[in-house]
Amino acid sequence: MKDIEKKLENLYTKLGKAYYEGRFEDPLPELLPLFDAITELKYSQEQNDEKAFCPQCGNELKGQAIFCGKCGCRIG
Repeated sequence: MKDIEKKLENLYTKLGKAYYEGRFEDPLPELLPLFDAITELKYSQEQNDEKAFCPQCGNELKGQAIFCGKCGCRIG
């Protein structure tokens, strides 16, 4: 029984991803908030992926920093 539930969950996930990626035209209006939430999360994830942190103290680095502004550790 659990195997079937896992397979169904996987298929629902694939269907939802295909729908979100635009493989189906004219999304249902009640699904638009879900589209917005997914887009927001993906944008947030991209922003976090671009951030760099000091290996010494964990401070977020600015731009192409050569030294950490907090602890002075040389970056790179």
